[in-house]
Amino acid sequence: MKIKQDSFFSSGLGLAFMAGIGVMVANISPTIVSAYVQNPIFSTRDAGNIISINMLGNALGALIISFYLQRFNWFRAAVFLLSILIVLDLFSISVTQSFLLFSVRFIYGMAAGALMGIAYAAIAQTSGPERIQALSYTMQLLSGGILIQLITPQIESAGVIVVWLPLVVFSVIGLLLSPLLRKKTLAKDSLVETKNQSRANNLIIGLGLASLFAFQMGQFAAFAYVIELGINHNFNIGFTGTSVAMGLWIGGPAALFVTWWSLRSGRALPIILASSAQIVSIGLLLVPNSAYFLIGNVTWGIAFNIGISYTLGLISELDNEGRTATLAAFASTLGLFAGPGLAAFLVEENNYERVILASLAILLISVALIIIPVMKLDSLSKTRRIIWS
Repeated sequence: MKIKQDSFFSSGLGLAFMAGIGVMVANISPTIVSAYVQNPIFSTRDAGNIISINMLGNALGALIISFYLQRFNWFRAAVFLLSILIVLDLFSISVTQSFLLFSVRFIYGMAAGALMGIAYAAIAQTSGPERIQALSYTMQLLSGGILIQLITPQIESAGVIVVWLPLVVFSVIGLLLSPLLRKKTLAKDSLVETKNQSRANNLIIGLGLASLFAFQMGQFAAFAYVIELGINHNFNIGFTGTSVAMGLWIGGPAALFVTWWSLRSGRALPIILASSAQIVSIGLLLVPNSAYFLIGNVTWGIAFNIGISYTLGLISELDNEGRTATLAAFASTLGLFAGPGLAAFLVEENNYERVILASLAILLISVALIIIPVMKLDSLSKTRRIIWS
C-alpha cells in the first residue's frame, strides 16, 4: 500500500524539530558545563559527567524503544515522554546534590532518547531523510548558538536556572508538534528498489553505526569543554562564548546545502570531505590565537552539520521500517555520552589539549569506518534513495 507523500515543508520541518528536542542538552552543553564549573558544590569533573550521564540515558532510551516501535502509538508515547522532560528539567533547577542530579538527568536522558528514536523512525519513512536531518541540525545549531550567546553571560548572576528553562520551552513546543509522529508507508516514487534484500547486511549496518558512534564521540569530547579551552587560552569569556555561538549560527544554515543538494554527488564525497574538514577545524582550536579559535569554531560548525546530516541519512536508508534509524539515535547518543565521559577523564587539572588530541584520533577512526557503507550504497544508487524489497 502506498500513501501520498507528505509535504516536505509542512511535516518535514515539524519532524526536524521533534528529532532535535531530545538532544538539545548536547547543543548547549558548554553552557551547562560552565554553569556547574562555576558552582562551588560541583567539581569540574562533575560538570562534564552531568552531560555524559544524560547522554547515556539517551542512548539506552533509544536502544530500548527500537525493539518496540511497531507496538505502540507514536503520538501518545511522544506526549507522555515530553511531559516527563518538562517535569525533570524544572526539577533539575533546584537540585544541589551531584548524585541526585546525575539520577535525574539519567532518567531524563532515557525519555529524551526514546523520543528521539521515535522521531528518527518517522524521518526514516520519508523519501529524503538526509534533508530532514539537515533541517533538524540547522534548527539545533541555530537554537544552540542563540542560547549559548544569551545564557553564558547570565550564568554568574542567575545560576543554573538559565540552562534548564530553555529546554522546557522546547518540550512545550514539541507537545504541539507531536501529532506529526504517525507511522507511514514509504512512498516508492523516485526511489530505487533492491531485489531479494529486506535490508542492508549486518556488516554495512554495523560499520555505519560504529562510524556514527565515533563521529559523535570525537566531536562531542571536544565540544563539551570548548568554552573552558578558550578561557584556558586566556581569551575573555565574551569572545569565547561568541566564537562558539558563531560556529553554531553559521554552521547551522550550512545544512540547508544538504536539503538543496541532497544526493546529487552521492554520499561518499560529502561525508568524507565534511568529516575531514571537521578534523582540521578542531585541530585549529589547539592554537592559542583568537583568530584561529574563531575560524576553527565556524568551520567546525559547517563541517559537522553537513557530515552528520549525510551520515544519519545514510543509516536511515539501511532498512524500510525505521529500525536502523532508531539504532542510529542509540549510536549517536551513545557517542554523545562517551565523548564528555572521556573528556572528563582526560581533562584532570585543565588539560584541555589532551582532550582535543583524543577527539582528533577518534574522528579519524570514524572516517575509516564509514568508507565501506557509503561505497556500497553509492554502488546501488548514487543519486537516489534505496528502498529494500
